[in-house]
Amino acid sequence: MSVSKKWFAFMAAVLFCAQNALADVVAAWNFNALVDPVPSMFTADNGHGGLSLADFTGGLSPLVGTDFNAVSGVLAGQALTVTGLSQNTKSLVIDVDTQGVNRLQFSLAARRSASGFSNMLVQVWNGQLWNDVGVISASTTQWQIHSMDLSSYTFADNGSLRLRVQFSGATSSSGNARIDNLRVDGSLVPAPGAIAAAGAAVIAGARRGARTNETSADKQAVAPPASPLPASAPAAETVPVKIRAKKITRKTK
Repeated sequence: MSVSKKWFAFMAAVLFCAQNALADVVAAWNFNALVDPVPSMFTADNGHGGLSLADFTGGLSPLVGTDFNAVSGVLAGQALTVTGLSQNTKSLVIDVDTQGVNRLQFSLAARRSASGFSNMLVQVWNGQLWNDVGVISASTTQWQIHSMDLSSYTFADNGSLRLRVQFSGATSSSGNARIDNLRVDGSLVPAPGAIAAAGAAVIAGARRGARTNETSADKQAVAPPASPLPASAPAAETVPVKIRAKKITRKTK
């Protein structure tokens, strides 16, 4: 691969990375510090956001949680538990600051009892109404991670995200569902100047490569000097000189 091609490939990769920054935690709740009575609102343990439980009329408590879906370094602790028939159709709501972030992802770890909430409807607010994103059906035997792609809801990019989880399907007063390590992740939006700078570097690299190729071509166009004859080579034959004969006149005696 020529120098110009290597340079262009490298700078194209830089530009791609500038446009597609690695995913980062926007807001996360691990519930490890949860105690009775459960507060109706608390801030994110990581990132920037708030979570509201104001819609519930009771039935909230801490139970043993998990490290599934936890932010790196966070250990298993408590989980948020919703219990009872009266909590059917109740929702938790989160508000997240998404300034400088896009391509959002929502995830949490969940499990439930046999008579607990079989459905958790996830919805996102578009400023006028709630849009259904998907339904979480928690396992009755083990913790599982559930994730949903929010990247198509671009109205929530680089601004704010409001999302709610509505509980339904409990069939007894003791039926419950536990959620833990609720989080929103996204990709950092590069500053406008970063993409422009990377693009300029790609163009400059392409021009530099073009000049390098031209110089190489000029060098190849110059013919190499003729090689001297080896010492043992025979001397070239010379053309014999023509001698003009004189006419001799004899005098008679």
